[in-house]
Amino acid sequence: MLTALLSACFLSAGACGSREELREAFRALTEFDGDTPYAEVPRTQAPYGAGGLDEGAMNEALDWLNFLRALAGLEPVERSRIYDYQCQRGAVLLAALDHVDHNAPQPQDMDQNFYDSAHLATTSSNIARFNWMRASILREGIVYFARDDGEANLPVLGHRRWLLNPYMNATGFGLANSESGMSYVAMYAHDQGRPNAEWSEVCWPSAGAFPVELMHSHLAWSVSLNPERYDVENSRIRVELAEERFGLRFSFDCSAGEGDGFCTVSTELYGAGPCVIFRPDFDGSGFTDYLQNQRWQVTVSGLALRGGGETSLAYEVDMTSLYVQEVANIELSALEAELSPGDTLALSADVIPSYADDLSVTWQSSDPAVATVDGCGLVTAVAPGACEITARSANGRYDRCAIRVTG
Repeated sequence: MLTALLSACFLSAGACGSREELREAFRALTEFDGDTPYAEVPRTQAPYGAGGLDEGAMNEALDWLNFLRALAGLEPVERSRIYDYQCQRGAVLLAALDHVDHNAPQPQDMDQNFYDSAHLATTSSNIARFNWMRASILREGIVYFARDDGEANLPVLGHRRWLLNPYMNATGFGLANSESGMSYVAMYAHDQGRPNAEWSEVCWPSAGAFPVELMHSHLAWSVSLNPERYDVENSRIRVELAEERFGLRFSFDCSAGEGDGFCTVSTELYGAGPCVIFRPDFDGSGFTDYLQNQRWQVTVSGLALRGGGETSLAYEVDMTSLYVQEVANIELSALEAELSPGDTLALSADVIPSYADDLSVTWQSSDPAVATVDGCGLVTAVAPGACEITARSANGRYDRCAIRVTG
């Protein structure tokens, strides 16, 4: 079922087009219900032992990886037992050293064959260290790589670009805990088993319904570009990012590294091509964080094409929660009013929270002979008397305004 749902996302031009499509794909994800991700606990001191991971934990991580790739319009990958073998040893190596290092040195008491496999994994994988341990940590590692937190990662977003590499066909996972209690996760990232993948750009957040749980104000946006289509060296890349409902607009000259926040064009060899990276500076804007019901318009211009000419990209991101968000309350702009026949009163209703699934409101008068109300909350006094105007949400929350019409 999951494969079919992810394929549906992939076939819709790299986007789960609707809120329900996104949630359906999310609900179909494998959920590991074990108490530990280990089938056999590894030994991170001599004599070293790779141990092994539970198949369910690894399949949960793979499902999440493919879910994220489907959002970006990329085909799913599969697990490779060779990569699993290498990554498990790579995680043990990192746990033995108790720090992350792609070029991890060999402990003096580690067997050469064990180290060779481990070192191959650390140089070819996304790796991370966490100060916690729980059964879902492999999945959490995948989400961390997509987010690519941290100022050190900001200029290149290497974890995300490898995870969203169009040419990847297979991956593997590793996990080990150090004596100090730190958890080390490895995900094989340098596979190039899909050399004929067709792609133009990889956007994150991606177009269409995008999980708001994956995006926060301190995280960057990115657009990876296929170097066979785009001539980045001769481009003057600019980005416009806007959310009209909240009056937010940000401009970036990414080629110059100037704009309303951080921006750059990374040409380092991470993933499949150069990458446009931008992060708005929200200070003073009143913005708190990305929320459901925000619709962000993205325009990337000044893109030079191979063979001549110039083009631009434009797409919209609909921030969507993976979980149903119910209306909690309705608040009217006035709770009572006195009118004369023929007077009008424009009432407004605030739906709380603003990120609820259904923000629709229905209006009703308890006595239309005294006062009427239209679908927009405009009250018209008709004749002397008293009535109540009610604004009601789709899930039954309501607020009332007492109207008295005097002669």
